[in-house]
Amino acid sequence: MKKIMVLLVLAIFALPVVGQAHTTLSSSTPAEGSVVAETLEEVVLTFGTVIEQGSTMTLEREGITYDFEEITFSSEVMTGAIKEELPNGSYTIQWKIIGVDGHPIEGEVPFELAVEVAEEVQVVEDSEVKTEGEPVVEKASATEEQSAQATETTEEDGGNMLITILLILAVMVIGFIVFRLLKKK
Repeated sequence: MKKIMVLLVLAIFALPVVGQAHTTLSSSTPAEGSVVAETLEEVVLTFGTVIEQGSTMTLEREGITYDFEEITFSSEVMTGAIKEELPNGSYTIQWKIIGVDGHPIEGEVPFELAVEVAEEVQVVEDSEVKTEGEPVVEKASATEEQSAQATETTEEDGGNMLITILLILAVMVIGFIVFRLLKKK
Protein backbone atom coordinates (compact mmCIF):
# COMPACT_ATOMS: atom_id res chain seq x y z
CA MET A 1 0.00 0.00 0.00
CA LYS A 2 2.84 2.37 0.82
CA LYS A 3 4.39 1.67 -2.58
CA ILE A 4 1.21 2.73 -4.33
CA MET A 5 1.06 5.97 -2.35
CA VAL A 6 4.71 6.74 -3.15
CA LEU A 7 4.09 6.08 -6.85
CA LEU A 8 1.00 8.30 -6.74
CA VAL A 9 2.93 11.17 -5.17
CA LEU A 10 5.71 10.81 -7.77
CA ALA A 11 3.13 10.81 -10.57
CA ILE A 12 1.61 14.02 -9.24
CA PHE A 13 4.96 15.79 -9.30
CA ALA A 14 5.88 14.37 -12.73
CA LEU A 15 2.70 15.52 -14.51
CA PRO A 16 3.48 19.26 -14.71
CA VAL A 17 6.88 18.44 -16.21
CA VAL A 18 5.38 16.07 -18.79
CA GLY A 19 2.52 18.45 -19.63
CA GLN A 20 4.87 21.33 -20.42
CA ALA A 21 7.67 19.47 -22.16
CA HIS A 22 7.38 21.39 -25.44
CA THR A 23 8.28 25.00 -26.04
CA THR A 24 5.41 27.48 -26.22
CA LEU A 25 5.16 31.14 -27.12
CA SER A 26 4.72 33.00 -23.81
CA SER A 27 4.28 36.52 -25.16
CA SER A 28 4.91 38.70 -28.17
CA THR A 29 5.34 42.34 -29.02
CA PRO A 30 3.16 43.18 -30.86
CA ALA A 31 0.64 40.95 -29.07
CA GLU A 32 -1.62 38.58 -30.97
CA GLY A 33 -4.63 40.43 -32.40
CA SER A 34 -3.38 43.85 -31.30
CA VAL A 35 -3.58 47.07 -33.31
CA VAL A 36 -0.23 48.86 -33.39
CA ALA A 37 -0.60 52.64 -33.73
CA GLU A 38 3.12 53.52 -33.74
CA THR A 39 5.88 52.83 -36.23
CA LEU A 40 7.02 49.25 -35.70
CA GLU A 41 10.79 49.01 -35.25
CA GLU A 42 11.15 45.52 -33.83
CA VAL A 43 9.30 42.30 -33.09
CA VAL A 44 9.97 40.47 -29.81
CA LEU A 45 8.88 36.85 -29.21
CA THR A 46 9.30 35.31 -25.75
CA PHE A 47 9.13 31.53 -25.38
CA GLY A 48 8.67 29.19 -22.42
CA THR A 49 12.18 27.74 -22.72
CA VAL A 50 15.59 28.48 -24.18
CA ILE A 51 15.54 28.58 -27.98
CA GLU A 52 18.37 27.38 -30.17
CA GLN A 53 20.23 29.13 -32.99
CA GLY A 54 18.69 28.35 -36.37
CA SER A 55 15.27 29.54 -35.27
CA THR A 56 13.69 32.04 -37.68
CA MET A 57 10.82 34.47 -38.11
CA THR A 58 9.40 36.54 -40.96
CA LEU A 59 6.75 39.19 -41.29
CA GLU A 60 4.04 38.65 -43.93
CA ARG A 61 1.31 40.85 -45.38
CA GLU A 62 -0.99 39.87 -48.25
CA GLY A 63 1.53 37.46 -49.78
CA ILE A 64 4.48 39.82 -49.34
CA THR A 65 7.28 38.69 -47.02
CA TYR A 66 9.29 41.28 -45.12
CA ASP A 67 12.64 40.02 -43.84
CA PHE A 68 14.15 41.34 -40.66
CA GLU A 69 17.38 43.34 -40.79
CA GLU A 70 18.74 41.30 -37.90
CA ILE A 71 17.39 38.52 -35.67
CA THR A 72 18.99 38.18 -32.24
CA PHE A 73 18.59 35.46 -29.63
CA SER A 74 18.82 35.89 -25.89
CA SER A 75 17.95 32.76 -23.91
CA GLU A 76 14.14 32.63 -24.25
CA VAL A 77 13.73 35.75 -26.42
CA MET A 78 13.98 36.17 -30.20
CA THR A 79 14.08 39.80 -31.43
CA GLY A 80 13.82 40.92 -35.04
CA ALA A 81 14.82 44.45 -36.10
CA ILE A 82 12.70 45.86 -38.94
CA LYS A 83 14.72 47.58 -41.65
CA GLU A 84 11.99 49.51 -43.46
CA GLU A 85 8.84 51.45 -42.61
CA LEU A 86 5.85 49.18 -43.08
CA PRO A 87 2.57 50.26 -44.68
CA ASN A 88 -0.64 50.00 -42.67
CA GLY A 89 -2.51 46.70 -42.88
CA SER A 90 -2.85 43.21 -41.42
CA TYR A 91 0.38 41.33 -40.73
CA THR A 92 1.37 37.90 -39.50
CA ILE A 93 4.62 37.03 -37.73
CA GLN A 94 5.58 33.53 -38.93
CA TRP A 95 8.02 31.87 -36.53
CA LYS A 96 9.86 28.56 -36.55
CA ILE A 97 12.02 27.65 -33.58
CA ILE A 98 14.04 24.79 -32.24
CA GLY A 99 13.57 24.42 -28.51
CA VAL A 100 16.18 23.18 -26.09
CA ASP A 101 14.43 19.78 -26.25
CA GLY A 102 15.34 19.60 -29.96
CA HIS A 103 11.77 19.65 -31.27
CA PRO A 104 11.01 22.10 -34.10
CA ILE A 105 7.87 24.13 -33.45
CA GLU A 106 6.21 26.79 -35.58
CA GLY A 107 3.40 29.27 -35.19
CA GLU A 108 2.09 32.66 -36.12
CA VAL A 109 1.06 35.91 -34.46
CA PRO A 110 -1.46 38.05 -36.37
CA PHE A 111 -1.69 41.78 -35.68
CA GLU A 112 -2.66 45.00 -37.44
CA LEU A 113 -0.55 48.06 -38.15
CA ALA A 114 -2.52 51.33 -38.15
CA VAL A 115 0.00 54.18 -37.89
CA GLU A 116 -1.62 57.59 -38.15
CA VAL A 117 -0.21 59.49 -41.12
CA ALA A 118 0.79 63.13 -40.48
CA GLU A 119 -1.56 65.46 -42.38
CA GLU A 120 -1.11 69.04 -43.64
CA VAL A 121 -1.32 71.98 -41.21
CA GLN A 122 -4.63 73.07 -42.78
CA VAL A 123 -6.24 69.77 -41.76
CA VAL A 124 -5.17 70.39 -38.16
CA GLU A 125 -6.78 73.82 -38.24
CA ASP A 126 -9.99 72.34 -39.64
CA SER A 127 -10.10 69.67 -36.95
CA GLU A 128 -9.70 72.27 -34.21
CA VAL A 129 -12.96 73.91 -35.28
CA LYS A 130 -15.65 71.87 -33.58
CA THR A 131 -19.30 71.99 -34.31
CA GLU A 132 -21.84 71.72 -31.56
CA GLY A 133 -23.01 68.15 -30.97
CA GLU A 134 -19.93 66.61 -32.60
CA PRO A 135 -18.74 63.69 -30.50
CA VAL A 136 -15.21 63.88 -29.13
CA VAL A 137 -13.22 60.72 -29.79
CA GLU A 138 -10.22 60.06 -27.59
CA LYS A 139 -7.44 57.73 -28.59
CA ALA A 140 -6.03 55.07 -26.30
CA SER A 141 -2.72 56.06 -24.79
CA ALA A 142 0.41 53.95 -25.03
CA THR A 143 0.03 53.04 -21.36
CA GLU A 144 -3.46 51.63 -21.99
CA GLU A 145 -2.14 49.58 -24.93
CA GLN A 146 0.69 48.18 -22.81
CA SER A 147 -1.80 47.35 -20.07
CA ALA A 148 -3.97 45.45 -22.57
CA GLN A 149 -0.93 43.52 -23.83
CA ALA A 150 0.08 42.65 -20.26
CA THR A 151 -3.46 41.40 -19.58
CA GLU A 152 -3.28 39.15 -22.66
CA THR A 153 0.04 37.71 -21.49
CA THR A 154 -1.34 37.15 -17.98
CA GLU A 155 -4.38 35.37 -19.42
CA GLU A 156 -2.10 33.06 -21.46
CA ASP A 157 0.03 32.27 -18.40
CA GLY A 158 -3.12 31.69 -16.33
CA GLY A 159 -4.37 29.21 -18.95
CA ASN A 160 -1.19 27.14 -18.64
CA MET A 161 -1.43 27.20 -14.85
CA LEU A 162 -5.10 26.16 -14.98
CA ILE A 163 -4.26 23.13 -17.12
CA THR A 164 -1.52 22.10 -14.68
CA ILE A 165 -3.86 22.42 -11.69
CA LEU A 166 -6.59 20.42 -13.44
CA LEU A 167 -4.11 17.64 -14.24
CA ILE A 168 -2.99 17.49 -10.61
CA LEU A 169 -6.58 17.37 -9.39
CA ALA A 170 -7.40 14.57 -11.85
CA VAL A 171 -4.46 12.50 -10.61
CA MET A 172 -5.50 13.09 -7.01
CA VAL A 173 -9.08 11.96 -7.71
CA ILE A 174 -7.86 8.83 -9.50
CA GLY A 175 -5.43 8.15 -6.66
CA PHE A 176 -8.23 8.50 -4.10
CA ILE A 177 -10.45 6.09 -6.04
CA VAL A 178 -7.63 3.55 -6.32
CA PHE A 179 -6.89 3.94 -2.61
CA ARG A 180 -10.56 3.35 -1.68
CA LEU A 181 -10.76 0.28 -3.94
CA LEU A 182 -7.61 -1.24 -2.46
CA LYS A 183 -8.76 -0.47 1.06
CA LYS A 184 -11.97 -2.52 0.53
CA LYS A 185 -9.92 -5.63 -0.34
